[in-house]
Amino acid sequence: MIRTSAADVGDRVTDETVGPDDERLLGELRGLFQRAAPMPSWLVEAARQSYGLRRIDAELADLTRDSLTDEPTVLVRGDGPSMLTFDAPDLTVEVELTGSGRTRRLTGQLVPPQPARVEVRQSEREAPRVVDTDIRGRFSFGELRPGPLSLACHRPGLRTVATEWIRLD
Repeated sequence: MIRTSAADVGDRVTDETVGPDDERLLGELRGLFQRAAPMPSWLVEAARQSYGLRRIDAELADLTRDSLTDEPTVLVRGDGPSMLTFDAPDLTVEVELTGSGRTRRLTGQLVPPQPARVEVRQSEREAPRVVDTDIRGRFSFGELRPGPLSLACHRPGLRTVATEWIRLD
């Protein structure tokens, strides 16, 4: 049973309830949507893996630019190079993704340039791959497979910054 209060609806006070007929109708609508547009299995798997790989202790860097769409997105598609920018309060992570087929290459740079250990995470079933940035804050990873991907930047004396999850198609 769901009740709304004055806090939910502003100044007017209501005492609406959702009864058994409403619950049945909501269940039918839920089933209709599941049959008409089922959740893709890759999305369910990506959600499961990203939950297992979350970093509670890290600052989140939001995806703010994708050169293939010029809009914020969580999907990366296309055969050509893609430039992505992730922004956190004190760090920007710029990456270029290249390749198609079975593997991709990721080349990145931290702005401002700084020493860091960068890890790429793709699955809860495998250990993250780790590289150190050079003196200009640059790093790269080869042989990345399609699927979910996130980066974590561990900086000496500073809070870890983790990018939001993207999907390499």
